[in-house]
Amino acid sequence: MIEDKQQKLARTRRSLFKAIGVTAGAVAATSVTKKQASAQWCWWCGDSGGGSKVCFARGTRIMTAEGYRPVETLAAGELVAARFAGLSAIQEIASFTLSRTGPNGGWAGASRPVRVKAGALGDHSPSRDLVLTASHSVLTDGALVPVINLVNGTSIVFDSADGHETLDFFHVGLGRHDVLDAEGAACESWRDPAVEEPCAPLLSFYGGRDELRSRLRSAASIVVDRRQPLDIIRDTLEERGIELARAA
Repeated sequence: MIEDKQQKLARTRRSLFKAIGVTAGAVAATSVTKKQASAQWCWWCGDSGGGSKVCFARGTRIMTAEGYRPVETLAAGELVAARFAGLSAIQEIASFTLSRTGPNGGWAGASRPVRVKAGALGDHSPSRDLVLTASHSVLTDGALVPVINLVNGTSIVFDSADGHETLDFFHVGLGRHDVLDAEGAACESWRDPAVEEPCAPLLSFYGGRDELRSRLRSAASIVVDRRQPLDIIRDTLEERGIELARAA
């Protein structure tokens, strides 16, 4: 019981600090035009849970009928392991190169690279570090969550990719939306959100205000727990990340 209370206190402190950070980002956006501020407040809305920004970094190993293979070596017609459909033929492989366009030469937008460190999502999930575009969803607790919503600064982080001026990304499209095994982690395949429904429930924070409300719910959970499913997923993975950092 004492340990549980300590965990709740730690979550409250952490969530309050995160809420301050979200608010500070919104305040900073007021220095630009209203249109630009809106984009900064919700820069990845519309790309979450599918679309052209759902990609794996070069070198990411995808489970195929022949075992794990780097995504850049795959081709249309080859079979990959899909969570719901079983072995499925690849319909399309597409790639793009991301360049540094953000402030101070950083990465920006829905394609911003996010590094999911080994074990961040569960035991051996992923089995080694995995780099995804920010709007790429992972399957956790039965729901698809854009990895941008799970960034916690410890086990799931924005990747600075030091030493690289460009990054190559690849998406894998199947006959229907599904979940692939990427380095042991459950990651969605490409989906056209205009014509196809996601293969699992999609949970997402649609902008800074939504995330701020989530942080405040987590902070208040020490008194009354009204957290929503995505709040709990995010908090659980944050706590896992802290434990992994302590054990390292």
